[in-house]
Amino acid sequence: MYLNPILVLLICLFLSGCSLNPFQNLQSSESDAEPATNETPSEANFSDRKKKIDIRDASPFYPMDETVDDIQNQITDLKSRVVEYESRINRVALDPNLLQMIKAPVLSHEIELINGSMVQGSILQEDVDRIILKTQIGQIRIEKNDVISIKEIAPNSPDLSFNGEPEQKIFNDKRVFSGEIQNEGMRRADFTRIIFYLWDENTNLISSDSAFIEGSDIKYKSGIITDCTIESGASAKYEVTVPVPDTTNVRYITKEIHFSIYD
Repeated sequence: MYLNPILVLLICLFLSGCSLNPFQNLQSSESDAEPATNETPSEANFSDRKKKIDIRDASPFYPMDETVDDIQNQITDLKSRVVEYESRINRVALDPNLLQMIKAPVLSHEIELINGSMVQGSILQEDVDRIILKTQIGQIRIEKNDVISIKEIAPNSPDLSFNGEPEQKIFNDKRVFSGEIQNEGMRRADFTRIIFYLWDENTNLISSDSAFIEGSDIKYKSGIITDCTIESGASAKYEVTVPVPDTTNVRYITKEIHFSIYD
């Protein structure tokens, strides 16, 4: 059986059209994805860099509340505040009234080192190898191999005590105690005061009173003059009157010494 030549021709044209269609679609998609341009690769790179620079120089996406000048002004203001704060600290450190309130460490030991220096402080801990010493600048560690000698030193403070028992005089409405105290410390005691307490058999306080000693006269830097100081190595007398009826049953008597330290 013979096929019609026209039918054969149509079938060939149809098959050839189907085979060319994918290549045409691929070329059309490539042409859409890559638009025509006349720029060389170097010119394209330069254009990209220019776009980046333009983006950096462009206005920000959000409003900027502070500029560089504002930040610099704030830094300058903070510097001035720091200077003022440091000056206040220095003024406080140099205030003599505040310095008197600072409790200095007790210097009870003096250590001589092999390099010839002397270190004063209070020994907190000691073993066969080292010594922990508390000084006016903090705690330090000293090796025993560096130590020549250790000796105790008297504290730079008053040390007041009674010279014997006080003399007591009993009246109808009071009791009078008199006696003497001495200062065995290395510093003067200021505004020295003697206090007596009277107690009953149940240790309830019945009455108490105090009096300043009959010490030496002194004038302080503030202009105050007093006669109730006791110098180092000196002694002073006292007399304290405690009001109490003679019918009261006094079972215990205690006494205390109070003093202050001023320059």
